[in-house]
This record gives sequence, C-alpha cells and structure tokens, in this order.
Amino acid sequence: MRRFAALLHPKGRLDPDLQRGFEKGLRGAGLKLCFTSDRAWVACAQDAPIQLDGQGIILGALFRRDGVRALREVGADEAARIAATHGTRLIAHHWGPYVAILVPPSGGVIEIVRAPLGELPCYVYQTAGATVIASDIDLLVACGGLRPAVAWEEVAQHLLVRDTRRAETCLQGVRELQGGQRLTLGPTASATEALWTPWSCVHPRIDDPDEAAQRVRDSARACIAARASQQQRILLLLSGGLDSSVVAACLADAGAAFDALTLVTREKTGDERSYARLVCEQLGTTLIEAQRDVSRVDVARSGARHLPRPTVRLFVQESKRLIEAASVGAGYGAVYTGGGGDNVFCSLQSSGPAADRLLVAGPGRAFLRTVGDISQLAPASLWAVASDAVRRAWLGKPALRHVPDATFLSRQALASAEPAREHPWLDLPEGALPGKAMHVRLLAFAQSFVEATDPQDALPSVAPLLSQPLVETCLAVPSWLWFENGRNRIVARRAFASDLPAAIVQRRSKGTPDSFVAAIFETHRSTIRTMLADGMLAANGIIDLAAALRILDDPRPAQGAGFRRVLELVDAETWARAWSGR
Repeated sequence: MRRFAALLHPKGRLDPDLQRGFEKGLRGAGLKLCFTSDRAWVACAQDAPIQLDGQGIILGALFRRDGVRALREVGADEAARIAATHGTRLIAHHWGPYVAILVPPSGGVIEIVRAPLGELPCYVYQTAGATVIASDIDLLVACGGLRPAVAWEEVAQHLLVRDTRRAETCLQGVRELQGGQRLTLGPTASATEALWTPWSCVHPRIDDPDEAAQRVRDSARACIAARASQQQRILLLLSGGLDSSVVAACLADAGAAFDALTLVTREKTGDERSYARLVCEQLGTTLIEAQRDVSRVDVARSGARHLPRPTVRLFVQESKRLIEAASVGAGYGAVYTGGGGDNVFCSLQSSGPAADRLLVAGPGRAFLRTVGDISQLAPASLWAVASDAVRRAWLGKPALRHVPDATFLSRQALASAEPAREHPWLDLPEGALPGKAMHVRLLAFAQSFVEATDPQDALPSVAPLLSQPLVETCLAVPSWLWFENGRNRIVARRAFASDLPAAIVQRRSKGTPDSFVAAIFETHRSTIRTMLADGMLAANGIIDLAAALRILDDPRPAQGAGFRRVLELVDAETWARAWSGR
C-alpha cells in the first residue's frame, strides 16, 4: 500500500515514449494513477491518497499535531495554505510517513516534500528531460527506464561512513530525497533545501525534570496511539529492554490489539525472555518466543537486494524469517520496534552533558552532580569526566569528531572516496552545546535506520519512537536531565515508571545479538572466504582482500571488531551481486 511513482516535467512537455513506458510499468506493478496534470503523473497503491484541491497530492500517512488518526482529506483552505507555504506548513503542523508532491495549476516549479524521519522513501532519477520519483528502485526500473548499475565510489563511501546516509545512493544516477527536505524542480534546474533540522527544536528548553517526564510521556503515547490507529493488529518486537517496553506500554494504553515477539539466541547475552515476560504479564498481552537458528542464514542472499544501499545486516535475515513464521494467519498489519530509542532518549557515554551543564550553570554543585552521574555510567573517574567536560566547554575541544572506518578498504577505494562530509545536521549552529550536538548526532544515525525501509516488505516496519513530535520533545530536554545515579534515559524511565515493572525501569544491562553475529561468522567462515576472494568488491578494488582474509584465516574464535567488519563487507558483496545479476 505504500508504493508510489511519479513522472514530473515542470515545462509541461512529457515525452510520449516516457508516458507509455510509465503507464506500462504502472500496470505491471499494480499501481493506479491518482493525480494527473500536464506536468505530472502520479500513481500509487493507496486507495485514497490525500488530494490537495488540484494543487498536488500527499502520499503515505499524515497526522495533525493534535490528531489521533491519520487524515483522509484536508479542506480547500488547508490545501491552499500547504501550497502557499511550499510545504513548510506540513512540517510545522503535521507529521507522519508522507511524501507530498505540489504541482501548482498555474505552472512554474514542482515541489516534493518528504517528512522528517518518515519511513516512506523517495528516490529520484533524471531521464530524458523529465524526473521520475518512486518509493523503491524496482519502480524506477519499471516506470522510469532505470538500468541499475553499481556506483563503486559510493559503495566505498558507504563502507567508509556507514552510520550516516547521503543523498547519493550506491546505484548510478539514483539520489534520495532525505527526510525533512524539499526538492524543487524548475524549468531549467532543480534544488534541494532542508525544511527541518533538529537544531530548530532545542529551544525553549524543558528544564524541570517532572515536566520533561510528563511531556515525553504524553508525546510518546499520542504518537504511538496515532500510528497504531492504522492497523487492526500489530506484532511488536519486544526485547525486554526499556525502549521496546515503552512502545508496549503505549500500545496497551491506546487499546491497540498487539502481540509481542521476543527473539533469543543460545547465549545468555541474547536471551531476554525473562524481561519480556515481565512486561507482557503486567500489560496482559501475548508473548511469542522464538529462537534464532544460525543454520537458516544464507550468507549469499542480500536482505537489501531491493534497496539502493547495502544497509541490511545478515542477522536481520533470521529475524524476518521468525517474524513471518509468527505472522501466519495472525492478521498483523505492521511490525513495531523500539528502534531508535537509545538515540531519541539521548543514551550517551560522554562528558558532553557535563560540559553542557558547565556552560549553562557554571561550576558548582549542579555541574559536579552531572559529572558524578556520567562517571558512574561511563565508567570513568570523576576527574576524567570533569576535565574532559572543561576541555569541551571552555578549551576548544571539538564537540564532535568524525572518525571514518577505513578498515579493510583498499588504498584505491580511499583515494576515490570523497573527503568525508558531515551530515548536514552536524553543521553546528553558533552557540551549540556539545552534549546536545552529540544527541543530534545520535538522531542522524537514527535517520539512517528509520529511512532504510523497503516498501515491498510483506509487513511494514514501524519505529514509532522516531515520530517527529516525540523527537522534537526530547530535543528540548537538556542533555544532563537524561542522566541520574549512573543510569541513562532517566526521563523516559521516570515517564513510564507507573506503567512498567520496576525491573524494566531500573534495568542497567542490555541484551545484544553479538553472539549470534559471531555464530554466523564461524558457521559460514569458509563460504564467506570464497565469496570475498572471488567477489566483486575485490575485483573492483574496493577492499584490501589480504587484510580481510587474515581475519578469516585466523583459527581462533571470532573476537574483536574484525569479524564484524568482514560481515559488513559480505553485506556489500551480496548486495552488489544482486544488482549486477550474479
């Protein structure tokens, strides 16, 4: 239901061959035209996208800031305001996973606005004087005539800076309109502009701890209730950690019909069933327990084979299999996760929040209290945290340090990659506090997570903690308020203390799939060696093959970061093979 494609030409002279090819692609994909003009043809799989009174269309789901259900329509006056503000009204007064296409009937430019942190993708391809945009690459191929080819320089760039995404993709000629941006297509040129940035949300600060907890609670409950109103039944991936438990509490409060699924490994570090059971017992929901099976992982199959970047990790393959097994006959409309919770709830291990406290309140008891909180969490000595905070606040130590990962990349790849560009959100405004800058960087990482979904998945994946209103509320909470007595995410813990078991709210440990990832490496070591030795990354000069093979040929059990990096190379290798027909 989330797929869409559009053929756009600001001059109003759509090529007949392009039109015929576009229509043929629509028929094959099962999409129907939902908006037409002399300059734009838009097609989608939605039953009733939101029409803007002849001035364009909104695809996906749109919520009002004060609403609890997705809008089915907007009135003529609101449509006029959205068009008159060139889409900025959408950012300020609405939210949700949407893409808006604004086509003024009087002519001129065409504008495409993508929601901040919205999971509905928007890929852009220029062809024969026209622009084709679509929710997925398969539609660019079917409707726009794209012939996919791997952009090897971008593959190297992706491996170098994996955690933040660029507008460029790893397929030649395909760009992405990123969340919170507007693409303006004019008769002779196009331009992209940011309409939303986290830095617009950090003031005014919510300095009172009780008010911060209440506002985070209210915003989380409202956002998750609104998202849940779209599905009759939901499957929640519940680890038993704080973030997914908060989602469970909000779903229960909204009266949503949902079951929980917890995925476990053979090692204790990946088995959180005892925590998940506590949550489900308190909330009165069903818990499904499923064990990951390393033998079911096919290391030659890419989970990102429909995506323009190798962004899906191997272990996710087994997660999807277990989700599909749990969903048979259950009628789930979506899979919800606690993804991005650490990022939204400012889970840092840094002196940055202490530096913020020093800059705002000066030296004194408040500063020392934050130093103590960070010291217990890090762990690091009081002196180490305090001195580093002073360097960040007063002595010019950078708030952020960009560290690209060149591990196992060849000299050729490093030479061809562009100098690492910071994410636009990390271009710090004057007076930016270092701890808040780190919070914003966490959100830049989360953007990569939430915007990497595949509209062709049988069940859409929703990370409701990354909803725009909740993110904006959390950005207004000072960085130091998120820490107390050696615990992080304290505002969220306090907000949901009455809804969740004490063992969850007070929990300090955190489960991890690391043991399962190591088992994938060990089980498939010989296959991985052959794949990389005879693979496309090596043939195109992307990797230092000898260095990678030394990790694979080391007879000792997998340990350290080396084997994880090798698996990242496998992700890129299988992705490249999928798009190259091998």
